[in-house]
Amino acid sequence: MALTSVSSSIGRLSVDGFGVFDDMNGVPGFEGNQGGFFSGFNEFAAMNAFASIFIGAIFLIIAGVIVFVIISGIRSGSSNNAAALLTLHSTVVAKRTEVSGGSGDSSATTRYYATFEFDNGERTELIVGGNHYGMMVENDRGMLTYQGTRFKHFEREVQPQSGVSKGQFYT
Repeated sequence: MALTSVSSSIGRLSVDGFGVFDDMNGVPGFEGNQGGFFSGFNEFAAMNAFASIFIGAIFLIIAGVIVFVIISGIRSGSSNNAAALLTLHSTVVAKRTEVSGGSGDSSATTRYYATFEFDNGERTELIVGGNHYGMMVENDRGMLTYQGTRFKHFEREVQPQSGVSKGQFYT
């Protein structure tokens, strides 16, 4: 390995066989064992810092969403509990379902909704259980019991069926 040495007014520089300077102490900007302008920059440390900040931000976002959902549920539940339990005459004007999930190996979840219209023309849509949903038919009239946005019960008015007179079938 050949070692070449150069002397100048700045100082003496020696280059090894690979073209790397052995001693940069005398060169301005390269004093000591520094690597020049980029001496304090380590790209792996910067990536590590970025990754830590990114992971921390994702964690805070997820934690914030969880806290928001919990607070919303508590607020909705407490407002339903504070609402008066009402029983009003109403008509079932619409029914619908909402299915979520069910892709791949996951199970599907079905929510059942019924829209009720009160005698004053006001409407409300409530989530009902599957057993109540199956027993309701559009245009059923009866007494709806609910509290806030929580469905409690719907008692249908018994309506005479066509083809039946005084409990006997027409012949």
